[in-house]
Amino acid sequence: GWGRGLEVEIPIALAVCFILGLIVGLPSLRVNELYLALATFAIAYVGQQVLYEWKQFTAGGSGKSAGDLTLFGWEIGRGTPYIRLSLVVIFVTFWIVGNILDGKTGRSMNALRTSETAARSVGINVAWLKILAFGISGAITGLAGVLYIHNLRYAGPENFNVHLSILLILTLIIGGRHRLAGAVVGAIFVKFLPELIRDVQEYEGIIYGGALIFLTLFSPRGIIGLIEAGLRSIGALLANTPVANILPNSASKEIEASSDGTPLESLSLAGLANSEKRGHLTVTDARVIFGGVRAVDGVSFEVEAGKVTGVIGSNGAGKTTLFNAITGHAKNAEGVFTLDGVELSNQPIFTRSLAGLGRTFQNLNLHGDIRVLDHALIGLEREMKYGRVSEAFRLPHVVRNERQAYERSAELLDHMQLLEFWNEKVDDLPYGLQKRVDVARGLATNPSVLLLDEPAAGLPTAEALEMMEHVIEYAEHIGCGVIVIEHNVELVADVCERVIVMDAGKILADGTAQSVMQNADVIAAYLGT
Repeated sequence: GWGRGLEVEIPIALAVCFILGLIVGLPSLRVNELYLALATFAIAYVGQQVLYEWKQFTAGGSGKSAGDLTLFGWEIGRGTPYIRLSLVVIFVTFWIVGNILDGKTGRSMNALRTSETAARSVGINVAWLKILAFGISGAITGLAGVLYIHNLRYAGPENFNVHLSILLILTLIIGGRHRLAGAVVGAIFVKFLPELIRDVQEYEGIIYGGALIFLTLFSPRGIIGLIEAGLRSIGALLANTPVANILPNSASKEIEASSDGTPLESLSLAGLANSEKRGHLTVTDARVIFGGVRAVDGVSFEVEAGKVTGVIGSNGAGKTTLFNAITGHAKNAEGVFTLDGVELSNQPIFTRSLAGLGRTFQNLNLHGDIRVLDHALIGLEREMKYGRVSEAFRLPHVVRNERQAYERSAELLDHMQLLEFWNEKVDDLPYGLQKRVDVARGLATNPSVLLLDEPAAGLPTAEALEMMEHVIEYAEHIGCGVIVIEHNVELVADVCERVIVMDAGKILADGTAQSVMQNADVIAAYLGT
């Protein structure tokens, strides 16, 4: 309650608002962004009305006095002491949130923001992460609310209305919601703009609206986005950062030595070598039906651990749908799917990924405005052996874990010939490099079996063969099996020990590349004469 001291008020506010945030976040599991925004506004309005009516607790519209501002019995005065306290709280909050954003939670949230499908495919529990984001936001809001009420010296329902919610959202949109600094810049803009336009206050709505339209059209990342773009254009500061600087000091020398393009053989391959072959995949009677179309019709096969298997067939043969059934992306799939003795048939996508199923996508499903390096780090999330609280306070074992993740990411990127592009956003890369990033993210998950959906589509045969050689070499050293869907028959024949041919949702042929290519049914249905 108020007047009990910040040492009591703050923990209560953090706990209660965290729980309320989790509850408010539940609609995010069912509705898209637009309807979620409307739902949260509705919840805010209903909450305000509840506070008005709950007079035994809030005194209704009359509100309650906030009481003296004290900390462990020490009274904090108004004015300068209050400002100092607020600055300390802001600094600590920014430090904690910064730690979260720089760790696995922040990277997972970025992955979720840009592609839910891809996030699930690397083992991220999207449902829990959405709710957790609301919980963290609720806790921070509760902390701010304590200081806000003490600043007003009064707690009443009218202090927290829908208008305030809109103002806070406006702050993020204007400042830039992708950076912590965006909240600061947006708050300054929203706070001081009315003072600057006092003489034309009747046009305040037009000015705010104009700013929003301008930023939406020219800088969706807000004012911070404009600043970052300006820095890149005048100095290319980020692009010129030495590759060594992406890693902690312990790995700087090795990575710096590799920046000339020399393969990191001693690190990326010997360091990850795994003599145990994994990825014994069994598919039994897989079926996927869309309306009256049997996209996959009773498909059964086994893939031996550590083997490279090709899947070919004409467009519409059911190849990608089969992958979707195995990985859980086809919700109406039937059949039994077992990986290394563990049945995955009724498991969600992220659980199948954590069990060892990695995949890429036929249509690139990358995290557009995220760096190449971060794609590899996102793939490594399952390797992060630290908790959320440890992450928030950046404990020593978190630092060690992060260092290892950065080292492994750099090693993987180097092996896939992507290290020189580590700081580039994938949207800025040519198509061929984007394909490599997609595959690298899949390999980063350390899968038991990696399902590649047309990884060489659109690439010249020589470039495609080179990329696949890198993939298979890396997969062999981590004991990973590979199943690849590909239309390039020459590529499949060169890299695959076994080839499965699909036609009309069924397996038409199965055997070595040579035997399959000479099969009369395959020639008639797919290869032609």
